[in-house]
Amino acid sequence: MELQNRVGIAQLTTLALQGVDLHPLRSHLLRKCAEDQDQAGALMDLSVIDQLYGDLEQGLAWQARAISACQLYRTDRGRKGKKTLLVFALPVDIGSNTPIEFLVPSADYEIITCYLDPDADQAFLLPDHDVAFCAAPADSRDAVRFSAAIRRAFGAAEPRVLNLLDASVRIDRISLQHQVPQTAGLVLPRVIEASRKALEGALRESAVAQLGGYPVIIRPVGSHAGHGLEKLDSAEGLESYLDRHEGQDFHLCPYVDCSSAQDGRFRKCRIVFIDGVPYPCHLAIADRWDVWYANAGMKDHPGRRAEEAAFLDTFDSDFAQRHAAALSALSQSIGLEYFGIDCAEDRHGNLVVFEADNSLIVHDLECPETFPYKGRHMRRIFAAFRAMLARAD
Repeated sequence: MELQNRVGIAQLTTLALQGVDLHPLRSHLLRKCAEDQDQAGALMDLSVIDQLYGDLEQGLAWQARAISACQLYRTDRGRKGKKTLLVFALPVDIGSNTPIEFLVPSADYEIITCYLDPDADQAFLLPDHDVAFCAAPADSRDAVRFSAAIRRAFGAAEPRVLNLLDASVRIDRISLQHQVPQTAGLVLPRVIEASRKALEGALRESAVAQLGGYPVIIRPVGSHAGHGLEKLDSAEGLESYLDRHEGQDFHLCPYVDCSSAQDGRFRKCRIVFIDGVPYPCHLAIADRWDVWYANAGMKDHPGRRAEEAAFLDTFDSDFAQRHAAALSALSQSIGLEYFGIDCAEDRHGNLVVFEADNSLIVHDLECPETFPYKGRHMRRIFAAFRAMLARAD
């Protein structure tokens, strides 16, 4: 199967964040598709652009049309890479697969992405490559079937694929609490799934009772980045939530107070594990409980940025030491070569893990003048990721 070239997610995202108007490029890509039916690469870039501009439905439609024509894509990285990294990805939105293009920002590796059908039942003609990586989201309901399809794609050959999942590794929101053993100093809030019918009926109070009563956190199943996330303090609040949100299934978990006893602010950090070693990505500080980096407004608060810089600089000697047992338990029980967590500390000093995922976004796109301390820590992560690839080569 002939490879299709595309600009790729990282380059288009970088341009969008720099304020570049992508509509002229979008128009150019549309003309290419109209003039030549063999333009799957252009369709994939159209998919990314439309998703960046908020049109998820159209973006996924372009993607589906592209993959129906071609499953293999080469990301344009300016020049041919020294080695080839083959990435297996699911046909999902741009934020759901492992962000490989951000993690390998240099041209050390040419990246070829294979959008493999999770129900494929035969060997697949794979391109030549030096190392392979499974980028499919580990919390996807297709994850285990997708990994089985990768194994079948290699035929009789033994697949050498980093982050290849098996049925013993489950890190979706409900399974994580069972995947990781109970460890002193580690809190994994219990998560349950409940249908709209149950929450609107007689089972509502029993569902909340399982979590110890109100307040509880609720979100639609499959949602990310805070979409539909709310704290509910009463049955009336739950009724109001269901009236305002679509969806038939929801995740609920107890509210854990992670505000600081000193200043009342909330702090949430992102940590990635590469071959078992934890690396800090960021520390978000805000006055709201539902904090993540995108809504923390760190660029507007020099004092908070100074605290983040200190957190990143002292992570190995401070945070990682204080939570060594918890971090080790997570790394060993999950077992993936690469994954990340979003976490915080509660008022008792415990590490509270809200999410574990192999697709958490990690990048070096912040303004270097405003965040001069971020670049070196991101480069350290990128170097560790490339070293992991080199060891698997």
